Amino acid sequence: MKKIITSKWFLIPAFLILVITIYVNYKLAFLGTSEDIIFKSHDIEIEGMLLRPDEPGPHPAIVLLQGAGGSHQGHDKWYNRFHANSFVKKGFAVLIYTKRGSGNNDVDYRYFTYKDLMQDALAAVRFLREQPNIDGDNIGLMGISESGWFTPEVAAVDGNIRFIINRVSSPLSVTKTVVHERRMDAKAEGFTDQEIEEYIIPITQRIWQFYIDVANDPSKANGPERKSINNTLVEMNNHDRLKEWFTYSSLNEYDPKLYTARGSNYAYDPFPYLKEINVPMYYVMARKDINMPTKEIVAFLNKFKEENNKDITIKVYPDAGHYLYRWNSLPIEGLYEPGYLKLLSDWASKQIE
Repeated sequence: MKKIITSKWFLIPAFLILVITIYVNYKLAFLGTSEDIIFKSHDIEIEGMLLRPDEPGPHPAIVLLQGAGGSHQGHDKWYNRFHANSFVKKGFAVLIYTKRGSGNNDVDYRYFTYKDLMQDALAAVRFLREQPNIDGDNIGLMGISESGWFTPEVAAVDGNIRFIINRVSSPLSVTKTVVHERRMDAKAEGFTDQEIEEYIIPITQRIWQFYIDVANDPSKANGPERKSINNTLVEMNNHDRLKEWFTYSSLNEYDPKLYTARGSNYAYDPFPYLKEINVPMYYVMARKDINMPTKEIVAFLNKFKEENNKDITIKVYPDAGHYLYRWNSLPIEGLYEPGYLKLLSDWASKQIE
């Protein structure tokens, strides 16, 4: 055992692991001065953290929003620190908060809506404006994936957001966006284009529309469309191939709260708010993103900003996936696409009056 421990085949890897561990822990430290915070959002209290630069204020500020996921989106997630530190270095105060349904706020993920998440973000902005040494006229938002849907609504309701960064986020409706993800997931599981377009996508879209219709008119909850969808699901379950995808044979029993939440989310569309606001926006996308229809999103944004005279900047990383890592590996700062973090903080700095 002693020979093994002292051999170069043990010591070299052990030394490298130690160096990497020290490096990662160093990089994961928050910069500036941190303060634990709690603020109220219409029906719950939300925990978070406010970071301030060491220099005297007042400081411009940015709210970092969370991506999808209902139980693991805490404000102290370690990869938040890379983005936070990048902004702190540029003189921004940074507010990060625990997403509804995560941490201690005791909210069932199945029942909250994008409207609820929008209200939480709005409450965070209002909380920021009440803090000392914060420049309330220079507050921005950073939406990550899911949260990029509702950043335009936050800006429209607030009326004084300085800028928006949306990272791998969609300006398209929820259903137009998620259908891409369903296609890519089905392809990854080996389904043919014919199976996807003739069977998987049509019934999936019918189910989404059913939730939307029932949310608007509960009398449809147990009507003929439910029976028709359930019959189709039974057929899929009896199909040699499709039963691998349709692992359920009927819709959820009608639960008013559940159907209202799902219907609201499937119907969510940021387009009206995009048209309403005149806020500089930066969309950072990844060409190899299986979650977002990047090509469609870029085409939409280019046409939209031309027709509506909007200040929208678009950056597409051609070799990146949804997380914008240089490689599909640990999200250490150096593994992000080169220059990515600096790109965001530099752009944000230019938007400040």
